[in-house]
Amino acid sequence: MKHTTLVVICALIAKGELLPAIGFSARLSRSVYLGNGQAVKYDRVITNYGNGYNKWTGHFTAPRKGLYLFSCSIMAGRKTLIHIEIVKNGRRISAIFANDSGFDQSSQTVVLFLKRGDSVWTRQRDRGRHLHDHVGYNMFTGVLISKNV
Repeated sequence: MKHTTLVVICALIAKGELLPAIGFSARLSRSVYLGNGQAVKYDRVITNYGNGYNKWTGHFTAPRKGLYLFSCSIMAGRKTLIHIEIVKNGRRISAIFANDSGFDQSSQTVVLFLKRGDSVWTRQRDRGRHLHDHVGYNMFTGVLISKNV
């Protein structure tokens, strides 16, 4: 019975009908100050199925082509603002802004088609440098939602 199940699973994987999950969630473990255009390196990895997320660079690299969903949440520090952008292969896709009214939060979600090897990350934009955190206010998440594109 076990051998038959293994053969069926291998056949489904070979046909591309049963693929391993791809998805990640990572957060900051502490507050950070960012330089001009610096990538945000979410150092506390919660989930990383498919090993696409690299906590040392802050980049997600697609292990296979498909339609992916990405979400990012940010929190500004007290009396500081922060401007972050979601980037695909070095090109801005969207921007996220949190005001300086006192621990303001903001988020953004995008759906992107990625080819294998494409990269997505977040980075500091033109204003603000301080991401306030100590419990998980700043997160970056991505998941493959369809390979059939």
